Amino acid sequence: MGPEQADAIRPDISPGREPGTKTELGIQDLTRFTVLRWLGTVGSLMLAFGALGAGALPVVDNPYQYYPGGSLMFRMLQTSSMVVLVGVGLLVVAWVLMAPYVGASLRPGTRERGVVSASLLRRTFIGWALPILFTAPLFTQDIYSYLANGSIVAQGMDPYSAGPVELLGTENHLARSVPFIWSQSASPYGPVALALAALISLLTNDSILLGVLAHRLLSLAGVLVAGWAVVMLAKRCRVNPSAALWLGILNPLTVLHLIGGIHNESVMLGFALLGLEIGLRGIDHLDAGVRNRGIAFIMLSGALISCAGMVKVTGFLSLGFVGMALARHLHCRGLPRWASISLAVAGQVAVLVLTVGLVTLVSGIGLGWVTGQGGAATIRSWMSVTTDAGVIAGWLGMLLGMGDHTAAILVITRAAGVLVATAFIIRMLFATFSGTIHPVGGLGVSTFALVILFPVVHPWYMLWAIVPLAAWANRIFFRAFVAIYSAAFSFFVLPRGLALPPDTVIAIYVGSAVSFVIIAGLGWWLLRGRDLLVLD
Repeated sequence: MGPEQADAIRPDISPGREPGTKTELGIQDLTRFTVLRWLGTVGSLMLAFGALGAGALPVVDNPYQYYPGGSLMFRMLQTSSMVVLVGVGLLVVAWVLMAPYVGASLRPGTRERGVVSASLLRRTFIGWALPILFTAPLFTQDIYSYLANGSIVAQGMDPYSAGPVELLGTENHLARSVPFIWSQSASPYGPVALALAALISLLTNDSILLGVLAHRLLSLAGVLVAGWAVVMLAKRCRVNPSAALWLGILNPLTVLHLIGGIHNESVMLGFALLGLEIGLRGIDHLDAGVRNRGIAFIMLSGALISCAGMVKVTGFLSLGFVGMALARHLHCRGLPRWASISLAVAGQVAVLVLTVGLVTLVSGIGLGWVTGQGGAATIRSWMSVTTDAGVIAGWLGMLLGMGDHTAAILVITRAAGVLVATAFIIRMLFATFSGTIHPVGGLGVSTFALVILFPVVHPWYMLWAIVPLAAWANRIFFRAFVAIYSAAFSFFVLPRGLALPPDTVIAIYVGSAVSFVIIAGLGWWLLRGRDLLVLD
């Protein structure tokens, strides 16, 4: 995909209406939207209740069994899992059916009813997230790795020297709950993520319950910051802010995995998108002749984006696109092409080095994150195209009697994928410099390519691309793709985040589907005749 193909998903500005303007919702439409808000909230409440038995519970000292009903749900794994998945279904349905009311039509010719305000969508997101804040972790056990590594840093040990079990001991309550793949693996997280985890460890005295709650609040803060940045970037790109918030922030993957699963992507996206908006504001100031303020904004932007990269390295990408936007500004002011690029790159690198040095000094965390991969390199993710290619090639080799060379082939296919993604990112950077693509679009499209070719992919990784693209791309087919992907992959991970016996998995999904159909049918029966189910 080049700038020409990327243009196919860029903003489509309809004549006669400015993006971001608001039309009044009729009483009937507002009532329908309110019904959808409550439908999503009921789904979140079911998630919260079901997670007490089906969530990623700690191995020892499980505090969630003392919640009202928690002990009962703990003994009913299969039923609890069905409750969670039915809740996911209600949340997904509510989100998809909101599309016409936020100016994000998913079908050609769909009548736009009106655009709800961004503030109403923020309140909707908080309403969906609040029930999940106080329940057990969902869809992953990674949070226990965060808690253990935070304790390691708080105790003055090097998280990049060994795994939690080796550093904290086999009897430590935090180390015993760490997933097997991370238990004896050095931390794969950057120093900003670890410093925040260490602060939480100190504040909560290594309490599992309080630690999970604190990390959830941190994730919520990161998503809210990202949401503010998405609105600002959408206005900058002449895209409807309400539609951008709906697509990126209210997205079920955001609610389920960044809040429910408490992944570091929430903090990374908050830093990266805030830094991107501030950096573009700095360039606006330079364009307006306010030189000192413009330079200050660009330096602050570089520091924020550097912090994003020190959560997860993919956060560093935003540095390049702010840098190329700056280089374009310098080139338009008369500097030669390569001189403007070199000056912008030198400035961004200088801010990066200073920020890394300051974070290292303040946190006391070394530079092991630069080369450390931990257990991530051993994961064979079926969602990764390059991993699938390597595994299939290895399987074919075994069929032909050539032996099992899958590991070696994976090194080649994964490296090739990273090289192709890097080449594509470089192309998007130069397209940004030439003005062919907006920096926000360049970042989103580049991240999309990176996720597709990344060695390890999880369902929520696509949020790296979806959230920034939500502020730039509003073509119907793009929104439809995101809606289909997000809806489908909301069900692909079991609530506990662990594999279960096949017969149990089948029973959970079949039971969930039957229960959902019954609940949906009952809801239709109760609402029929009240003119609340008309969608065209």
